[in-house]
Amino acid sequence: MDLDKLPLFKAMMRRMQWLSERQQVLGQNVANADTPHYRARDLKAPSFAELVGRSQAQVSLVTTNPNHLNGTRPPTAFKTEADNSGEISPSGNNVSLEDQMLKVSGAAGDYQLTTSLYKQHVAMLKTVLGKTQ
Repeated sequence: MDLDKLPLFKAMMRRMQWLSERQQVLGQNVANADTPHYRARDLKAPSFAELVGRSQAQVSLVTTNPNHLNGTRPPTAFKTEADNSGEISPSGNNVSLEDQMLKVSGAAGDYQLTTSLYKQHVAMLKTVLGKTQ
């Protein structure tokens, strides 16, 4: 059984992808906390319809060196947006480490919750199919 074809599992996988990409963007914000004129970014939260109904096309990665491998990855369907919640420092940077760390821990908690729900739904399907151990 391919769980990726079930809408509920597809939505949970999409949510986990969004949370993973959000962690990367927030990590970049934290890494650039002292970079002059750096502006914090965040990912726009997808709607429920976007989580359930988007198909993923494959795109090829750019190879800038003949030793690079030709790989494919799904395109990023999530948009980054400016995060103007922090005050602008004299260096022109608006990254607030406290705010970013709160967002990072919130995204980690959401990811953990989503994976827990995923595991519970798989366990329910196994029970229904009589494959409990």
